[in-house]
Amino acid sequence: MKRFAYVVIVSFALACESGERREAEQVVVAVERFRRADNPAKPAAVDALRAVACTAAEVCRVRDACLASAEATAKALRLKSEVEQGLTAVEKGEMPKESPDARALAAKLDEAEALLKEGFERLGPCDDQILALKRRHRI
Repeated sequence: MKRFAYVVIVSFALACESGERREAEQVVVAVERFRRADNPAKPAAVDALRAVACTAAEVCRVRDACLASAEATAKALRLKSEVEQGLTAVEKGEMPKESPDARALAAKLDEAEALLKEGFERLGPCDDQILALKRRHRI
């Protein structure tokens, strides 16, 4: 009877570890996809990282740390794209230079710059936690 209980406990522990490892792998893969994505695809890659389910506290902390960096970066890239489109519209005469939208372009660019800086600052903690997760789960 003791042996049976031991086998059940060990099996349960391995199953829990296996599920946590699977979640860890999914987070690692989603972060790597975000980093490899070209700039227009990064926002969708952030959505994929955000969608990774996690039940293990450690895995959730890593995912959230990496999301903080990725979300700031993706938002900055979206704003940068809006500014580029706006400048093109101004150059083509499709948007008056004195319009509120044209005047807002500088502020959008400043916000994008601040968000890129934020994303970069949060990159280190993400990297550290990803490496720890990979070591712990032998990924």
